[in-house]
Amino acid sequence: MQEASEQLIQLLGQPYHPKQAQALLQSFGVKRMPSPNSYFNDDIIWSVKASLRIDLYRAPKINDLTGLQYTAEDGWIIGSLHFLAPGADDRIKAPFAGKLPEGITMSSTPDEAIQAYGPPALDEECWRPGYTGRILAWRQPSTNIVMDYEDNEGNLGLRSYTACLIGCIGAWRNDNPEVYAP
Repeated sequence: MQEASEQLIQLLGQPYHPKQAQALLQSFGVKRMPSPNSYFNDDIIWSVKASLRIDLYRAPKINDLTGLQYTAEDGWIIGSLHFLAPGADDRIKAPFAGKLPEGITMSSTPDEAIQAYGPPALDEECWRPGYTGRILAWRQPSTNIVMDYEDNEGNLGLRSYTACLIGCIGAWRNDNPEVYAP
């Protein structure tokens, strides 16, 4: 049987249905998932209980990000999923409790991720005020996978595991188009 994370990732590029997402997260104690309510062409849906963030887009924004051809009738499209740990956002108090694809967990090391996924298309040490870490990214046929590790006193801990449609990573799309761009 597939993990909830794998089932959620299979929903990338599909219309968002709150009850469908809630059913997949039920084992984490999630009783309700919110509906999108943004006036803009993007929205973020949080499930703090499951340590999950879902980024939703409407056409034409998702078309611009991915090069795909959604229409207004497609509604809100799931563009990315962020499985999170404390440090990724102030709302997150516990790491995503489930298993991630390829047997990765939120306690997996960068070496374990590379062993599971193979050599990354991007392996970058990062520093900015308040953050030191390492970003690993892989481009698969229709999905990008990004693992963001934060250095905590010499130990790298997985802060977020993001799966998104090709091109949905926003700012990094311009920095590393060979990995992130559609």
